[in-house]
Amino acid sequence: MTLVLLCALSVLVPFSVVRTTLPASGTQQLERDKAEAVQHYRAGQDALRSEKYEEAEREFQTSIKLDPTYELPRYGLGQTYMAMKRYQNAIAAFQKCRDVFHANATADSADDMKRQRRIDDQLKELEDQKRLYQSPGHGTGSPMSRQYVQQLDVQINTLKETRARRTTTGDEPTPAWLSLALGSAFFRTDQYADAEREYKNAIDVNPKLGEAHSNLAVLYLMAGRAKEAQTEIDAAEKAGFKVNAQLKEDVRAALKK
Repeated sequence: MTLVLLCALSVLVPFSVVRTTLPASGTQQLERDKAEAVQHYRAGQDALRSEKYEEAEREFQTSIKLDPTYELPRYGLGQTYMAMKRYQNAIAAFQKCRDVFHANATADSADDMKRQRRIDDQLKELEDQKRLYQSPGHGTGSPMSRQYVQQLDVQINTLKETRARRTTTGDEPTPAWLSLALGSAFFRTDQYADAEREYKNAIDVNPKLGEAHSNLAVLYLMAGRAKEAQTEIDAAEKAGFKVNAQLKEDVRAALKK
């Protein structure tokens, strides 16, 4: 039986962040570090696109060291580890990203302007990445590029929804794309119960995330739960996701047994 898992390209966020009042010189250094962190994050993305994975790893780690509250390089680091098939490292990176996301949401819950600025900064970076991927000469016709642009669209739309939402408690749900990425990392290490939980978490936040439904169908088929697998395939296709033909055939065959 041939199974296909459409693995998520992933994203990430901060841990516990202690924010104190800094003298002017300290504030200036902090801003310089943040600006430099952005440059290293962009360099990491360039290296990842070029499949220079060790370079990408170094750039993302440098970005994180400069600004531990910066979410995007943690996600990029997880993506890099997935590409390198270092799946346990990817799990740790995505989990850390999730921690940072929630720490940022809590820290900014009392300051809506700071929250909006953080989200807008992330949106700008993701939209810049999308424009770059769609520009001539960047392999926009390849399946990987198309999938990555789709992932960027999911992230961008989620951030826009988050920005429109008002919260005073910092109780933001983990983004669906992050749970999806973590689920795929768990799947690659045969931690199927954890993968199922994360795929379901992604669907709870975004029921129209077809890739999560499709990946959940794979898990259910492997577990001999063909009826549930078919339900997830139907949900994925209803969301406009192109489900792998072999997966659909395998589920049909299992339902006939």
